[in-house]
Amino acid sequence: MRPSLQKPCNNAFAPKRICSALQTVAESTERKKHVIIYGVAEKESEALSTVVEDILEEIDEKPVVRDCCRVGLKKADSIRPIKFTLRSQDLVYQVLRKAKGLRVKDGYQKVYLSPDRTVEERAAHRMKLLEKKQAAADKGSKDTGTV
Repeated sequence: MRPSLQKPCNNAFAPKRICSALQTVAESTERKKHVIIYGVAEKESEALSTVVEDILEEIDEKPVVRDCCRVGLKKADSIRPIKFTLRSQDLVYQVLRKAKGLRVKDGYQKVYLSPDRTVEERAAHRMKLLEKKQAAADKGSKDTGTV
């Protein structure tokens, strides 16, 4: 027998790593069906599903909302976001595409919809937005100098 065939298996295929990878993929797939709503004030007796459905109706969407909950710890000085689940990723994309329409609706100017992101994805997205904002500010300062 050749010596290379007598070596033990590589750790890349260890059961714990496989389970961890499968769990990460499953979480990512499930997370793609979630939408986060920011900027909706909390009320003592609120029916979250009704609040979410009202927001979705404002952008002419009526998908079936499977799950609704507030995310994070309740604090007196902050508004917790609402997380809700839709049936498919396609419905999430459709809702997110129309979400910009909330900016022009009365009472919804400060309400924002975004996909559910991990902590790392949120940090990367925040950096991308800051870079974009900085580039726009630099371009604006260069353009206003020449008239």
